Amino acid sequence: MNLPNDKQEILHQLSVHFEASHNIHLHDLFMDDQHRGKNYMQQLSTLYIDFSKNIITDETLGLLFKFAKASKVEESIRSMFAGAKINTTENSAALHTALRATIRQKIEVDNKDIVGKVHAELNRIKAFVEKVHDKTHRGWTNKPIDTFVNIGIGGSDLGPKMVVDALEKYRHDDLRSFFISNIDYQTIESLQKSINPETTLFIVSSKSFKTIETLTNARTLKTWMQKIGCDDIGKHFVAVSNNLDAAREFGITSENIFELWDWVGGRFSLWSSIGLPIALSIGFNNFEDLLSGAHEVDEHFSKTTIEKNIPIILALVDYWYSNFFDAQTHAFIPYDESLRLFPDYLAQLFMESNGKSFNLNGEPINYKTMPIVWGSTGSNSQHSFFQLLHQGTHFVPIDFLVPLSKKGNKTHHAQLVANCFAQSQALMQGEKNSDPKKYFPGNKPSTTILYSKLTPKTLGSLIAIYEHRTFVQGLLWDINSFDQHGVELGKKLAVKINDNLEDTVASKGMDSSTQNLINLYKQHNSCKN
Repeated sequence: MNLPNDKQEILHQLSVHFEASHNIHLHDLFMDDQHRGKNYMQQLSTLYIDFSKNIITDETLGLLFKFAKASKVEESIRSMFAGAKINTTENSAALHTALRATIRQKIEVDNKDIVGKVHAELNRIKAFVEKVHDKTHRGWTNKPIDTFVNIGIGGSDLGPKMVVDALEKYRHDDLRSFFISNIDYQTIESLQKSINPETTLFIVSSKSFKTIETLTNARTLKTWMQKIGCDDIGKHFVAVSNNLDAAREFGITSENIFELWDWVGGRFSLWSSIGLPIALSIGFNNFEDLLSGAHEVDEHFSKTTIEKNIPIILALVDYWYSNFFDAQTHAFIPYDESLRLFPDYLAQLFMESNGKSFNLNGEPINYKTMPIVWGSTGSNSQHSFFQLLHQGTHFVPIDFLVPLSKKGNKTHHAQLVANCFAQSQALMQGEKNSDPKKYFPGNKPSTTILYSKLTPKTLGSLIAIYEHRTFVQGLLWDINSFDQHGVELGKKLAVKINDNLEDTVASKGMDSSTQNLINLYKQHNSCKN
């Protein structure tokens, strides 16, 4: 593939710079600049982003900033916020930012202002949440709702589930929550043992209202409710979808269908009606704070120059590691039990967005794109995979996340923070030892993101930083971060295979491995019968 001449020239300069500097040790960079820690730190509201422990210099950043400008990052950001159809393969805008816009803003899609629609839907969510919380929304036996179950998958599950779990301390006292996404019937059985059907609300979250896993789980639970006597499904099921007809056909009343729009992608949708479980769990005022935190980052991202723009800087460092250091994975380690689901959420956000091998013009890419994203909470992870991070052969950049303060035992929190800071320091500086088994090479890069404490607003800001970081990565790699065609083939084949599993006739058109697996399934289940 051919790159514009200016990008080719900057990439050449970066390559020359890499050859000259990649063996520089981080420890030496800190020795040469006693103020490096402050010089390579940015603050946004209550967030502090320390990227000083990365293998970069002012020259590195200068070249990367030039590359960002040549990649038209600033122009693309303006286009996204203006509602341009930057999701070119699906001919749609990508306006998750509009979901947290203020009512005073004006954003148009197809010459129609959408901010009013967003706030109208938010008002509907608020009204519904209040009815559940004040116990005026009741089940078929006139008992108040004390439990909700979110039925979704992917973006309709991971984001809301992560936020609800992270903000457990803000949870409404009288309302339990469950999330089911796996089509394994065991999840249904376990759920049924844990809930009272008379007091349970089910939220069916599917943009198309055709998602096989979601609709299978929803129909099974609907049938279960009807068998035990529920004569008014509309009191127990609500929907989040843009397929209003299908939701109504399922038995959900129009007033309890909350709308999604084509210009919102699933993994960017927790700010929308997909966030109904969040609002139910933490209350609408706290949900608004979540939106406010994200909006604050939107303002920073859309108005701050490249050189001071936090999501852009982080994305450029990602590009530096992926395309010059051949980093094939990136670890995310929150030293905060509240963020235990955050690595899973980020795995979808990054890899579904940027796990692509064709550019915006449909041409095959001859360079690396998204590394594999993984991680777990500290300090547990220190005693599992940190051996590899310290002394293994793989180059693995790391994001550490840690709250500066947290309610509870101060001794515990001080030890937690100390472990986080110590790991980033040890990975950076290493330790010499004549015994090779005890030698730590160091020079392992990391970014540390600190926050005053985990509030709804802080979490909103944190998520938005990662969303925008994802978008900028896509711009640097010249790919569309907002489609996900790679998940469709498996879905299509699963339908065909499912038909074969239930059919006594021999399958047709299957490869020998898949056919053998199908035969084993049929044999096993015929024996059981």
